[in-house]
Amino acid sequence: MTPNLRHTLTIAIGAAAVGPWPRLSAQLVERPARVEVMVPASPIPAYVAGKRALVYEVHITNLGTGALRITALDVYRAGGEARPGAPAVASYRDTALAQVLAGAGPAMHDSVSPARLEPEQRTVAFLWLTFPDTGSLPSALRHRLTFEILDTADVRRDGGTESVLDSILVKVSGVVTPFFQAPLRGGVWLAAGPSNGSDHRRSITAIRGRAYLAQRFAIDWQKLGPNDNTHRGDGHHNDDYWSYGEPVRSVAAGEVVAALDTVHENTPHEPLPRMPFANLAGNFVTVRIAGNRYVTYAHLRLGSVRVRVHEHVAAGQLLGLLGNSGQATAPHLHFQVTDGPSVLGAEGVPFRLTTFRHVGFGATYEPGAKHEDVLYRGEMPADDEIVRLP
Repeated sequence: MTPNLRHTLTIAIGAAAVGPWPRLSAQLVERPARVEVMVPASPIPAYVAGKRALVYEVHITNLGTGALRITALDVYRAGGEARPGAPAVASYRDTALAQVLAGAGPAMHDSVSPARLEPEQRTVAFLWLTFPDTGSLPSALRHRLTFEILDTADVRRDGGTESVLDSILVKVSGVVTPFFQAPLRGGVWLAAGPSNGSDHRRSITAIRGRAYLAQRFAIDWQKLGPNDNTHRGDGHHNDDYWSYGEPVRSVAAGEVVAALDTVHENTPHEPLPRMPFANLAGNFVTVRIAGNRYVTYAHLRLGSVRVRVHEHVAAGQLLGLLGNSGQATAPHLHFQVTDGPSVLGAEGVPFRLTTFRHVGFGATYEPGAKHEDVLYRGEMPADDEIVRLP
């Protein structure tokens, strides 16, 4: 990998071990922990890296008067296919638990674990459950949360009492995932795609009194050039980037419901200017492709948007040119599919590209070396994946 290949990406607009439920060594507290648990969006099966994934979040809020610590999260099949005594689909403890938990608000101090819940504090479990590409998926999932009840000294109260919540059911959505070609044509591209730890995955936004995760499956696209890097020269000018000015095309027929083409472009590697919330996506186009499916193409080049609101577009139609506007540190296309027209006030949903060729991953990509060339069908590129587009 060249030193700059991975680090010219942008500022964004979460497998667990499987095993049986372990025995509890401490007694269960008679009065359960006062927590609220919510799942804002039911998981829709996603197709990534040759597997199916159920990707969703569990919001956990402490409504009690004392601190709690989450010590375990176990996920089981529920519904008609659930079998008594069956092992968990996924179990999170210790390091695995810490990797999927994050505070719902601004980043906490490094010394404060997101597993610790002060009164009125919320933490979020970012779950990414993987399944083979054949066989049945669960129709529903049951979640078991185990808490330690803490006193002011941050130790277990009463010598080790625990509270277990074992009734959080989540239905798996049966919505069909759309297929379409990528919004860009030809060449080799670095995809900052979906993963459980990406910036997109963890970008929860509160709008109109509700938390949304519009970027759950978003991809940032950057083109690689003849030098096997995203740019030539020192990368301090937009024209240095191979992807700058590339045509951006509609992935499906639909109606333009939002468009903006007035945001000035940024200079790569320079501090981002202060900008209003409405300009975070920069110049963008959002197209409604189905009843509640919307595709957004963001950070377009100033003056390049070719369509207007209420215009009907065809699959493959030119929408604009790839640029570096809005909350972006280098030229790229931010691409996402959501269940609503708002860039950030909607839930991100998965999609499937008809075909692309897997070339490798940015972390191990060496200029001039012989690269992989594997045809993938009906998947999304994974995070840091390098692909060749038709």
